[in-house]
Amino acid sequence: MPSYNDIQIQESILKTLAYFDIFDYPLTKSELRKFLWLASKLVEKEFLFNLENLLIQKQIETEHNFYFLKDRKDNVKNRQLKIKLVEEKLVIAKKAVKKLRYVPFLRSVFICNTVAAGVPNNDSDIDVFIIAKKNYLWLVRFFSTIILKFFRLRTSELNHKNRMCLSFYATDTNLNLEKLQMNNRDDVYLVYWILQLIPIYDQTNLYQSILRANKWLNNYVNLQEDNYYLPEYLQVKDNKNSLKIKKFFEKFFENKKYLLKLIEKIQYNKVRKNYGLYADMSDSRVVISDEFLKFHENDRRKEYSDKWVAKFKEIL
Repeated sequence: MPSYNDIQIQESILKTLAYFDIFDYPLTKSELRKFLWLASKLVEKEFLFNLENLLIQKQIETEHNFYFLKDRKDNVKNRQLKIKLVEEKLVIAKKAVKKLRYVPFLRSVFICNTVAAGVPNNDSDIDVFIIAKKNYLWLVRFFSTIILKFFRLRTSELNHKNRMCLSFYATDTNLNLEKLQMNNRDDVYLVYWILQLIPIYDQTNLYQSILRANKWLNNYVNLQEDNYYLPEYLQVKDNKNSLKIKKFFEKFFENKKYLLKLIEKIQYNKVRKNYGLYADMSDSRVVISDEFLKFHENDRRKEYSDKWVAKFKEIL
């Protein structure tokens, strides 16, 4: 087990709080311990000792069991105000995902980005990360897009508020996201993005598989394979009707390779037309492959990373 001195531990605590401060988001003690940056093997008593020291030194503050940087008390109120908004958006997401559970070869749906992180705005859309069975990625995208468009639950150029953003897909045999990190730097945003995924539809517990596939996270945080708790009333589960329809279409498409190729070709040409410029860049904002479909042309990871570094330097 690595040894940490008090300065290293306190810097880890400050770096963690500094990152979440970018989003006006204070942390509970357990969250701070879970997300603690670059001190993954820290002994609990050392963490608590240095947390208390930072409070005594008045470098950080606490209120209502939340911890935050000095003079950022308003973040507590901001987080509390977001709770109802997050729940409202999760209820909308559940309505949409109940439609998606019929999609053949769709395995899991995770809420991600601002809603999962607890920091959406009133006008925010609802980003999802979709897992498809191997070899059926394009088919899952095809049906997911059609269904949500039909029910007017998918984002459009004119309407984003409370609609589903289908911008990230992966196959169930390709859950290691390490290759999607930013070039030449530690991707703090991706690390916390994975840790904050909310499994709203996950009948085969691929959430655990994602954590196991991303053991590289242990280089940054103390990765725990505990289940994310989501209230029962927000979870989407299969029923007899959805399973029956899903199995019927899976059996139908299972050996229709020519049809699968046609569906892929139609979508691929359109996606290349819309995102090809970004897909050919060396970064990972847009990825088009049989393993990943990722459409984040307005990728803000570098911006967040730069803000984080600047804020931490300001604290020191």
